[in-house]
Amino acid sequence: MAIDYRITARELVKELGGDDNVTNVTHCATRLRFILKDESLVDSAKVTKIPGVITTVRAGGQYQVVIGNHVKDAFEFIMELITVDEKEISNGKNKVGIFNRIVDIISSIFTPFLYTLAACGILQGILGIFVALNGIDTSGGTYQILNFISWTAFTFLPVLISITAAKKFGVNTYAAVVIACALVCPDYISMVNTGADVYFLGIKVQLLSYTSSVIPIILSIWIASYVQRFFDKYLPIVVRNLFSPMFTITIMVPLTLLAFGPVGNTIGGAIGGVYNYLYGLSPIIAGIIVGGLWEVLVIFGVHWGITPVTVGNYATLGYDTFTGIQASAVFSQAGAALGVFLKTKDKEMKGVSASAAVTGLFGITEPAIYGVNLRLKKPMICGCIAGAVAGAVAGAFHAVSWSYNMPGIATIPAYFKGGYTTQFIGFLLSIGIAFILGAVLTYMVGFQEEITEKAEEGNVSDNGELLPIASPAKGLVIPITAVKDEVFSSRGMGDGIGILAEEGKVYAPFDGSVEAVFPTGHAIGLSANGTEMLIHIGINTVELDGKGFQPHVAQGDMVKTGDLLVTFDKQMIEKEGYDSTVICVVTEMGNGTRLDVRSDCKVNRLEKVMSIKQQEVVNE
Repeated sequence: MAIDYRITARELVKELGGDDNVTNVTHCATRLRFILKDESLVDSAKVTKIPGVITTVRAGGQYQVVIGNHVKDAFEFIMELITVDEKEISNGKNKVGIFNRIVDIISSIFTPFLYTLAACGILQGILGIFVALNGIDTSGGTYQILNFISWTAFTFLPVLISITAAKKFGVNTYAAVVIACALVCPDYISMVNTGADVYFLGIKVQLLSYTSSVIPIILSIWIASYVQRFFDKYLPIVVRNLFSPMFTITIMVPLTLLAFGPVGNTIGGAIGGVYNYLYGLSPIIAGIIVGGLWEVLVIFGVHWGITPVTVGNYATLGYDTFTGIQASAVFSQAGAALGVFLKTKDKEMKGVSASAAVTGLFGITEPAIYGVNLRLKKPMICGCIAGAVAGAVAGAFHAVSWSYNMPGIATIPAYFKGGYTTQFIGFLLSIGIAFILGAVLTYMVGFQEEITEKAEEGNVSDNGELLPIASPAKGLVIPITAVKDEVFSSRGMGDGIGILAEEGKVYAPFDGSVEAVFPTGHAIGLSANGTEMLIHIGINTVELDGKGFQPHVAQGDMVKTGDLLVTFDKQMIEKEGYDSTVICVVTEMGNGTRLDVRSDCKVNRLEKVMSIKQQEVVNE
């Protein structure tokens, strides 16, 4: 059943403490990245049960919710439910470590336009293939126009960064864009190309090119946030809107050219230099480390820290070795998910792993990691081993990416350039090894597989049964997914059944205690031996305000199987236009247990329809 991400968004905001607890939210390819005022208010176990949520990660000063391919849908619905306080974001009230703060800043700044950069990178790769095959005239207008289009995002990268950095640091967006444009405007570029000495107030300007630069503009907008706040605070309101941007721009552009630009270039060069120095010592060892451990960084959500290095390499070197190795890690985890698909006997896991493997091939590995490999443990390890082996191959062939991209089969053209055929063949060999070895190792090593298939009558023994659950009503049992209410059918509340009851009586399905009786009488909560169940009579019947319902127990009562819990007027409820399905949902179970369910069958009241059992494990 398709997931309604509007419901996902609503439940997420609720479980994260509501609008008042959400300071900011951004998203990347697969994750919602929340900054919360108080993370202690959040129960991650409940968040992961929300339909559409794969898992959660606390990292980088963020509470990250992994959604998968539909993250943009969930993000848009969430933005309808919350109000982002830009001043609170810029004030940085959340006390986090410097490393977490840096990761949060980088991810917030880069994620909104990464796909645009990647699109331009793919276009560059495609053009490179046409040039190598003599399929396009490089002197013609078609090539020239497509070529400058492919480079535009990188040439004006400081402008793109200024927009997202302005939001992150709380700066007037248009003032930030003007500061960035000043660094790449034709007049300044002309000064750089001429090479003549230029002085500002007697201080010599170090003429550097800032096209495709990253750190200088981030530093500039960060400092501009303090400059703007100063003038916003002290300028009279009647002139503030005019003079605050003017002073900010007039001060920050020269300061950037004199100080923050050169400092930023030095920092960026040093960070990239460390990696490139290590790569120069041994590309094979670098390949083993990156190929083997990259997806571990993805697990913790701190992988964005490498982005300035890769972008800087494209700007200074014209290529990037890191992405050439990183692809091995991506394809290896997709291969491990394929290995699970080939090995598993669980029908549900087959579907999940097949989808995750395909998604991983296109560069989105979170579904493979969280939904399959990390969950089963050994496939994750097999994927890392395959990534390390393939990374060594990529390093040995000096595989590189010639334009920015997110590794996947759709971006392979970005790794090709005429005259570097050997490197490209090495790259293809490395991702092929990563994918195949990841699948083969996973299949050979195996994993401990949770059996989640529903029990078929006569095929499951009663060994390990912890709690038999009887049908609380007579009628036709339907799967929970067939219930006409998204909250229940999505299993957001838990697994269970629906009963198309033939009479208006609901009985206790097991021996236990009554945990809750809703004032309207339409729902009752029961518990026994660590299992909690909700029996909900009808859909939206709370709107009847108790009309037609008569509870026969109270909160705190102890009941035996077969005790009458509620009587209800089935005909009246249906006449009022409501669905009278009796919904039975197991909302909590003990660790190491599973729920077996019967459905699509007619039952008498108190006939067994569900069972809580000790989790069976198959050693592969």
